[in-house]
Amino acid sequence: MRVRSNVYDRWSLEMRRGHFFRPGERIGVAVSGGPDSVLLLDFLDRLSRDTGFTLAVIHFNHHLRGTESEEDEEFVRNRARELHLPFLGGEARVAEEARKQRRNLEATARDLRYRFFLGLVRQGRVDKVATAHTLDDQAETVLIHILRGTGTKGLGGIHPSFEGKIIRPFLSLTRHEIETTARERKLPFRVDSTNLDTRFRRNKVRLGLLPLLEKEYNPEVKRLLSELAARAREDEAYLEQQARERAGAWRMREGGAERIPRRVLAGLPPALARRVLRQMVQAVMGSLHGVTYRHIEALQDFSLKSQSGRKLLLPHGLVARTEFEWLILCQEAGESKAAGFAYAVVPPGTISVAEIGRSFTFKVVDSEQAPRDYISGEWPELNPLNLPARLLFRNWQEGDRYCPTGHQKPVRVKELFRRHKVPAGDRFHWPVLDSERGIVCVRGLPAAKWAVSGEGKGRILLIQETALG
Repeated sequence: MRVRSNVYDRWSLEMRRGHFFRPGERIGVAVSGGPDSVLLLDFLDRLSRDTGFTLAVIHFNHHLRGTESEEDEEFVRNRARELHLPFLGGEARVAEEARKQRRNLEATARDLRYRFFLGLVRQGRVDKVATAHTLDDQAETVLIHILRGTGTKGLGGIHPSFEGKIIRPFLSLTRHEIETTARERKLPFRVDSTNLDTRFRRNKVRLGLLPLLEKEYNPEVKRLLSELAARAREDEAYLEQQARERAGAWRMREGGAERIPRRVLAGLPPALARRVLRQMVQAVMGSLHGVTYRHIEALQDFSLKSQSGRKLLLPHGLVARTEFEWLILCQEAGESKAAGFAYAVVPPGTISVAEIGRSFTFKVVDSEQAPRDYISGEWPELNPLNLPARLLFRNWQEGDRYCPTGHQKPVRVKELFRRHKVPAGDRFHWPVLDSERGIVCVRGLPAAKWAVSGEGKGRILLIQETALG
């Protein structure tokens, strides 16, 4: 006789409504051996028959409990064999890694585990990984974040989905419901002895603080914390979108750096300004790992109060600079002057300069018929008859000098940068059009006197600059 509990019926209905799984998808089920992950595997195995997706069993061995860890792996491997499902195993010496990195054991274990999960997705071995996080896990996470100090983002706790690759379909079920249903189904499972070790913060919250809150303050505290997380995620999503929209027209990406006018940040409500800065940090670093609320606060204060030319060092080599009216974020490696560029130019034509993410089109047109929307104010109009046949488009170099229009003698380009307020951090990759006669022009600066003089017979050379991609 097939056992169908109310929990299973409710959960399977939620899965169909939420479109967590689609026909043809390959779902990896993260199975530790505990009752929650074993029940998740059982549920998904049954649901896959109706929905048409396929399963694989995933297990990550942390090597934290000696022979128990090996027995867990063997248990999960056997369970996969019984269900005729592929087994995908991974492992790491988590304690050793935590010591090397001088990091918290739980955080290191989580990072290594998720690196393995996402690696399987990148390799195309599965499309998604399902984990068995529960409503209790959500409540514990939110409470831990509150005790540690958090904002709206942290109140969101565990998200039901991470980039559509990691999914947590059990977040609406309590641990009690799961364990009861696992026993009803007579499913075998393992018990992790470290779950009783109160040296770990989560276990202290799980075994001590939450039961106290339930008994002395509110028996529904877990569900209330879970509902708080759902509301916080909705609020955070709206504020993040507002921050993108309000700052989108002002944020600029150049190479690996992000920049924004400081007055724009100053004009935003603090809640949005913080999120704009967080989005810029993530764009530069690729993640927010190691960046806390205090770092963002320091960055915001730095942007508002620092004089031009100052630097603020942040985690993982992130550097903030103020250059006149700009706030610039980049990584220290991004300030290296090792990678210049040099491209031969034969007008008319177009070159793509990947080093700065820009393309440059050189076009000779009649001066009276030149389309005004074509001309870039960053580049002067040149007399093509005065230009040598061979041109070189390169980055600025220390010592560059030429005699610009309006000057009587040569001037160092570095001095012109200072006068025209070109930020110091941008100068190395600043484009220069050079030739065998010397510098023709520099972006944003007057052209060489010889490059624009003469009749020219009504023809001019235009330079148009656009972003790549």
